[in-house]
Amino acid sequence: MDKVPFKHCPSNKKNCVSTIDLTSYHRISPIPIEESSERVKEKIHVALAHFDQTEVKEETPKYIHAVFSTKFLKFKDDVEFYIDEYNHLLHIRSASRLGYYDFKANRKRIDRFKHLFHSL
Repeated sequence: MDKVPFKHCPSNKKNCVSTIDLTSYHRISPIPIEESSERVKEKIHVALAHFDQTEVKEETPKYIHAVFSTKFLKFKDDVEFYIDEYNHLLHIRSASRLGYYDFKANRKRIDRFKHLFHSL
């Protein structure tokens, strides 16, 4: 079984969502995948290109770390993707670096990402 390389969301903050968290506020569903890791990574990159002020900071064969910057105040949010080949899932974590509440910005971002990913 693959080990997801990112942390759980902090339990005392509401500025993070993740596929590995079990609490209802932080929990999002992973994306089932049937394509090769290479194709999944290609779809991730294409979907990310639809977002403004986004930069991939790290990439390995099964992992991508992107940083999203907010338009006006330039706050940075980290979004991580992990391709779990064993379970055929794309795991995701999206978290704000600052603050305690994000007005569901991370959840909305991932919902939009999922829509884009599925359309490819």
